[in-house]
Amino acid sequence: MAEAIWNEASVKLMFLNGLKENGDPNYITKTFKNVKQAATPDQMLLVAEGLASLVTHSLYSVERSDTTEIIKS
Repeated sequence: MAEAIWNEASVKLMFLNGLKENGDPNYITKTFKNVKQAATPDQMLLVAEGLASLVTHSLYSVERSDTTEIIKS
């Protein structure tokens, strides 16, 4: 039997930074680590919007990444 052990979480904020020469959107990303496991989507969105208010670029998306270790139990 296998078991998953949660290790860490991070949140990635993607900002729209104008357009490239070919007209495609140009994005800037910033990743923050040490997100608590119990953080809810609503809490994470509030924090992301607060952080986004400190920069001049528009917030495009918010992604959460969790890392788990799979072990044999």
